[in-house]
Amino acid sequence: MSEERARIAFAGLLALCALAAGVLIGCASGHANHASSAAVVMVGGVAVGVQDTRAGALAAADNYVAIASQTVEQDPGEFAQLVDTVYAPAARTSTLAAAARARAADVADMRNYAQGGRAVAVIAARRLERYTPARASVTSWLGGFVWGPGLSPRQSWNLVNTTLTWQQDRWLVASMNTERTPAPVPSVVFVDGQNNSSAAFDARLVGMTAPFYGAG
Repeated sequence: MSEERARIAFAGLLALCALAAGVLIGCASGHANHASSAAVVMVGGVAVGVQDTRAGALAAADNYVAIASQTVEQDPGEFAQLVDTVYAPAARTSTLAAAARARAADVADMRNYAQGGRAVAVIAARRLERYTPARASVTSWLGGFVWGPGLSPRQSWNLVNTTLTWQQDRWLVASMNTERTPAPVPSVVFVDGQNNSSAAFDARLVGMTAPFYGAG
């Protein structure tokens, strides 16, 4: 395969993964504290994490981070519904206020959405930092993709720290914060020898695994 064809194949795979984030539903094995065997179920159109297990916490974070990122500016109504459904009561008011400030400050992207622009988000990988039967912390490697009528496609990558708390038979978001340090940015690199990976890149992602996709 030529270098150019390899780049095209990689771009196609990345786009496919990004589109899958729009219907990101986690599924996991193990004991569930819910009648369904799925780690995530739809409640009023919102993906809700309903397994108090390690895998269930990861599946909940996969969905919450991707959907929050994808809707916070693009669909404020859907974002507000997400917050009302899967954010802890103590975090709801401050989260909605912060989202409103972000939309007011991001004039260019809000104009793009008003003109028919689109965005998708994908969780490339994540790591369970801590877990107890009532609380979990997850670091997610989040990719965001934006395009529109007057905007060339672009991408951004961040590491997001999410703290979950188990209440009302579901995982709720206690906090969700983007790390201030730079996140690894994937790229296609063709290098001979032993220099195909970056030590700094690997260090940021050590211990991460790919998320669950598909209906549970």
